[in-house]
Amino acid sequence: MNRDMYSLMRGGLVHRAMHAAGMLSGRVHLAAWLAAAIVAVCVIPLLVLTARAGTLWQQPPMMTLLGDYATLSRLLLALPLLVIAAPRSDALLRNAFRQLTHAGLVHPRRQARLDALLQRVRGWRDSWLPEAVCVLIAFAPLLMTSTAVSLLPGVVDWRLHDGALTPAGRWYEWVAVPLFRLVGLLWLWRFVLWTCLLYRLPRAGLSLYAEHPDGAGGLAFIGLAQERFAVLALTGGILLSGFCINHIEYLGESLYDMRHLLAGYVIGATLFLIAPLLLLMPTMMRTKRHALYRFDALGNHATALFDQRWQPVAEKPGEAESLLDHGDASALADFGGVYQNLVSMSVVPLNRWNLLWIALHAVVPLFPLVLFAMSVDDLVKKLLGVLV
Repeated sequence: MNRDMYSLMRGGLVHRAMHAAGMLSGRVHLAAWLAAAIVAVCVIPLLVLTARAGTLWQQPPMMTLLGDYATLSRLLLALPLLVIAAPRSDALLRNAFRQLTHAGLVHPRRQARLDALLQRVRGWRDSWLPEAVCVLIAFAPLLMTSTAVSLLPGVVDWRLHDGALTPAGRWYEWVAVPLFRLVGLLWLWRFVLWTCLLYRLPRAGLSLYAEHPDGAGGLAFIGLAQERFAVLALTGGILLSGFCINHIEYLGESLYDMRHLLAGYVIGATLFLIAPLLLLMPTMMRTKRHALYRFDALGNHATALFDQRWQPVAEKPGEAESLLDHGDASALADFGGVYQNLVSMSVVPLNRWNLLWIALHAVVPLFPLVLFAMSVDDLVKKLLGVLV
């Protein structure tokens, strides 16, 4: 079966353009080569143009290209990361798509509804219009007459000279930023596709079992698939880290001044990425509630039979058979284990490790800020002061 049937990324305007250009035919490590090519297109002209203009090397208090940490983090880290992570993330999301059709989550009589849903999602993926809109949004600032650069107040910037864009500034604003924006928008479009699938999935008639050992009614694999979008949190953290380093270096701000921004980003990015899973909460809550009703009634019946059978043993142990000779107690204990699985079922296909994985992707890029905001000696002294 064609693996593209279960892919979120192997389709659409950009994919067809790459296929028409022969970029997808038997290329090994295509993502790495593509990332290197995009970074080269964005960065090499900037290096040449700023070197000619004398704005390449650090010249305090002026912010030169190599001293612009926000730009370097955007073009040298975040941009290639988004490109390289796409195939691996798509492979894991493709497994989740395949699992939906092979895990028996839908009754055979409703399988046609699930197939229709997946076909609809593939149709959205293959449509040229959404990605054309992404391209338009990415390059829309080119149609504006005003400059779109974001400057630090009171700091001379390598992108401007006498209030006008320099050649390097034009390349950055007209080529580098739109390319980065386009890659990010393509990722967000795939995130929207996945969200639409989760939104419509309950309508396909899911058959969930609250006592499933995965603790999510059989949907734990969706939480694993959601982790694949953690790269968006990682990319955002890299951009935020570069932004904060610029403010520390050129405006003299401290980490304490930016604490609300950093905490808000970590919390907001994590909540944003797990929010689509909440769309399955009503179905999972209903499944758990109904299962509790059924198992409570079954438990009452089972314990009543157990008590009726073995109460005489307790009253006249010498005249009745031994409990150890029968499996009644073991069966009741097994039932208790199943019931505990039911009680502990999560109403969202998300466990603590899924949540921690996504949150770590938002937090890890912010660690360099600590090293940049204080010297290694100061950091060691503070740690020793805490430990000793």
